[in-house]
Amino acid sequence: MQETYNVGVYCRLSRDDERTGESVSIENQREMLSRYVREQGWNLYDTYCDDGVSGTTFDRPNFNRLIADATAGKINLVLCKDLSRLGRDYIESGRYTDVVFPSLGCRFIALNDGVDTIHKNNEMLVILKNVMNDLYARDTSNKIRAVKQSTFKAGKYVGCYAPIGYLKSPEDKHVLVIDSVTAPVVTRIFDLRCQGYSYRKIATTLNTENVPTPTTFYYMRQGKPNIRKDGDFWAAPTVKAILRNEVYLGHMVQNKTGNLSYKVHKQIAKPESEWIRVENTHEPIISQKTWDLVRELDTRNTKFRSGKAGETALFTGILFCMDCKSPMRRYRDSRKHKDGSYGTYQGYACNRYAAGGKTACSGHIINQRVLTELLLIDIRFKAALAQNQPDALKEKIMAQRNAAGLEQRKTFQATMEALDKRLTELEKLVVAAYEDKVKGTIPEAVCVQLLKRYEDERAEKLEQRTKLSAQLEACQEDDKAADDWLALIRDYSKLGELDRPTLLRLVKRIEIGERRTVNGHDERDIKIYYNFVGFVEL
Repeated sequence: MQETYNVGVYCRLSRDDERTGESVSIENQREMLSRYVREQGWNLYDTYCDDGVSGTTFDRPNFNRLIADATAGKINLVLCKDLSRLGRDYIESGRYTDVVFPSLGCRFIALNDGVDTIHKNNEMLVILKNVMNDLYARDTSNKIRAVKQSTFKAGKYVGCYAPIGYLKSPEDKHVLVIDSVTAPVVTRIFDLRCQGYSYRKIATTLNTENVPTPTTFYYMRQGKPNIRKDGDFWAAPTVKAILRNEVYLGHMVQNKTGNLSYKVHKQIAKPESEWIRVENTHEPIISQKTWDLVRELDTRNTKFRSGKAGETALFTGILFCMDCKSPMRRYRDSRKHKDGSYGTYQGYACNRYAAGGKTACSGHIINQRVLTELLLIDIRFKAALAQNQPDALKEKIMAQRNAAGLEQRKTFQATMEALDKRLTELEKLVVAAYEDKVKGTIPEAVCVQLLKRYEDERAEKLEQRTKLSAQLEACQEDDKAADDWLALIRDYSKLGELDRPTLLRLVKRIEIGERRTVNGHDERDIKIYYNFVGFVEL
């Protein structure tokens, strides 16, 4: 007597299958399999369809429902068009056909492949088909990856949504154009960071000002309410991501993430060496100087504390004790003037002293107004030198950054030229030795001895050249840094007021020494370390 089968028809179609142009649509599968069930006189219990789901994963909504019904005993036969509809992972596909379905008492049929688990003579066919389907998935994944890589290298934008500040061009969705509505938000975020605001403070400032988030802007453009409640307020990670995105410089940096493998679709971050970076692909929103300043602030790893009014102190994160190297803490004091009025005194003291007293360090107390005036004088003086005597100032900087000064660099270059000349000579000597051996001018033993001597000298010269090249490269970096600093500071010869953005743009660190009395006068050491060049002593 023929067993009564309650059939679960399974249909699947992925986006990759759609690209192949095969006639495997969900409707075609359902119609073909339903007709077969009727012809066999079986009972069609239900149809389970996963549309747009890859065959390399078995975590599919309706496939999970099919397994649940099979486990509950509602179906005892699983029918699909072919093995590739079941899946394209040969290990998992084999586990279901060989272990899962038999353990559930389910017969499995892949109609077009002629696979039926009730017959034991086609096990090898099942294995081969599963392996072929797995290889097909691997090949398809490689082709898609190659197309994406080509698109990335062409500098074309690939993404569902344009980053805040930009829109996808109506003419070409792979090209970004500035969005006049959201670009000012990006500019403001960078400006706040340049003023010393932390990521969190920038986020709270934007929330206080009721600035829409990137998600909210997207839904506003669609004419819909923001249904993602976790995206209706600014948070520090969002601000940080914007400040570190080179897209705002006009560059395209892509291929930062990818699937773990063609079978495991979990997104992972790729190492920076695999990123694909193409410069000048679209119009920038911020300048290179702004970007460099923000990067410089990131390297300082300083927590910016705000006062009661919400502003960040002028020298926060820049001022340090010269003796113990700890940060200087700002303090305020209300003082009575001679005319009876009261004023506020602002100064800085060593943080270790403020926390632990004289046993930890001394006060190193300095008035903010006095320090500001001293810094303005130093900036104006060096700016004037950069305008009027740039070569002399650069030579002074280079001499300080390199103990041997420019003379050492000239020596490096002369030595490098001598090494290159000798390496060329050695190559000629090796060729000459071979020719003399062939001609019989010198014995083979002498030739071998000469070649060994030449090779040993060549290896030694190459090692010297490598070390020398590194030293020269360091000198060239110092040279570029000096040029960058001269170009930056020359514009500040008439600086009238020192604000925090200007301070951060010019200065990296200031060290304050303790006050001492010399010949009846108070003196103290103050070292100003500028960006690019460090301490410049004149």
